[in-house]
Amino acid sequence: MRFSIKAKTILGVALIEATLLAILLFTTYQLLSDLINDAVVKRASTTANLFYSTTKNAFLSYDLASLEADVQELMNNPDIEYVRIADINGRVYAEAGNQTALSRPFSSDSSVNLATDGIYDVRRNIDVDNTLYGNVDLGINISTVKSSLNDIRQWAIGIAIAEMALVALFSFALGSYLTGKLNSLRSGVRRLIRSSRQKQYEAIEIQVKGNDELSELALAFNELASYLRVEHTHRKNAESALQKLNQSLESRIEERTAMINAANDELVKINDELKETQVQLLQAEKMASVGQLAAGVAHEINNPIGFVTSNIATLKDYTATYRMLFYEFESVLNHHESKDFEQRRSKLFSSSAYETMTFINEDLEHVLEESQEGLSRVEEIVRGLKLFSRADSDEKQLFNLNDCVKTTLAMVNNKLKYSCEVVTQLSPLPKTYFNVGRISQIITNLLINAGQAIEATGKVGTITISTQETQGYVELVVEDTGCGIPQNNRNKVFNPFFTTKAEEEGTGLGLSISYGIAHEHGGKLTFDSEEDKGTKFLLSLPIIQENNNEVS
Repeated sequence: MRFSIKAKTILGVALIEATLLAILLFTTYQLLSDLINDAVVKRASTTANLFYSTTKNAFLSYDLASLEADVQELMNNPDIEYVRIADINGRVYAEAGNQTALSRPFSSDSSVNLATDGIYDVRRNIDVDNTLYGNVDLGINISTVKSSLNDIRQWAIGIAIAEMALVALFSFALGSYLTGKLNSLRSGVRRLIRSSRQKQYEAIEIQVKGNDELSELALAFNELASYLRVEHTHRKNAESALQKLNQSLESRIEERTAMINAANDELVKINDELKETQVQLLQAEKMASVGQLAAGVAHEINNPIGFVTSNIATLKDYTATYRMLFYEFESVLNHHESKDFEQRRSKLFSSSAYETMTFINEDLEHVLEESQEGLSRVEEIVRGLKLFSRADSDEKQLFNLNDCVKTTLAMVNNKLKYSCEVVTQLSPLPKTYFNVGRISQIITNLLINAGQAIEATGKVGTITISTQETQGYVELVVEDTGCGIPQNNRNKVFNPFFTTKAEEEGTGLGLSISYGIAHEHGGKLTFDSEEDKGTKFLLSLPIIQENNNEVS
């Protein structure tokens, strides 16, 4: 069966367009669905985790008033359909929202498509040291999201139908246009060949036989290539065009110069935007690190505050005993001339309060020293947080890297102590200028990564932190006995957003930003790893004794 060029054009264009359109619509709809689903899942997970952090202590202390207040505050969010806090026995401590949703059995949703009732349900367990005490149930209204997905689907179908109709129309017009042109070209080529043979340049219509238009066009061009020679007219036209080109060369150079200047301005703008994005990424990773440290720092502060509070209560009891004895002494002294003075004095010295004075006097110094030690611990942690919070500043200070290590360890200790043994081997180091907050961020990332690598093995491991001075550099080595880095991932370790951790455990920016911070200081960050045996990271910083805040 013979198909004309027109038919082939219409069918070919229509088929290609239909295929591409189907792929584009399917991919776009799937991508939008995945993006919306990820946004809803992240929103639900983040809300549940934040609410869990807010209500955990109140739940564990059975503070129903605080729980009720937190629930009412959460319900101020317009998309929160309901919230409920209950223990493992199903006893509800606080709840609010849609009573219909609260009354039905709870079933957690894993995607927007599974939430057929228009409410995305999520549960966050309340546990301490792997012991489950209760849970927080949340429902987020996603009816608007599902309606938007349906609208997108309908629009996509409508656009596809309209597009196919337009493709058919344009394909028909294009086919008609091309076949008309091909016919004209075929006749023109034949006329040109005949006229060249006869040394005449008159247009004479010649019909040529062939299977289809493309075959005839090929035959016409073959004949044209065989008989046609360089045309004088064409040469003149080329010479004329060259003269015009020479005349317009200067104006074209000016236009190109203007275009280059505009492109340079655009490059400067893009460079500024890249710098701003880099700052935002640094801040985002800093906040992610702060989020990982928050629970541990809170625990580290609560411990000393707890025994300081307990010691203050003890001191109050001791003070009450002292005051009581003071009043008794005063009463005895006021009756020193009375007949019962000796009886009063004997009664005072034989009282239980007087007998406890020896223990109180001995215990007072211990209580005060313990309280002072606890407050010093809190002060150390707060000082570390202040240093860490300056990671977004460009200020450099004359500082000792060992002190930076100690301060950072104080912040991440609670994150590591349950799964790791931390060994420090700090050599004496000279002070050098660096941004304390940013270097603390590098150390924090290396320690947390080492701890997570050890946790992945399921065993208690060792993190060894050592420092030394070598040839004008101070060096920090963080070595762990964790799972190591696979060979096929080692060239990607410092790539932005590359991570093998779960989404809630890492952003993939920590090592990339740490690598950039090291280079900003004129140093370097390298590593050596052996799978299933551990990893060693080496941070080298140049020793700079003069204040220089310029970024290297």
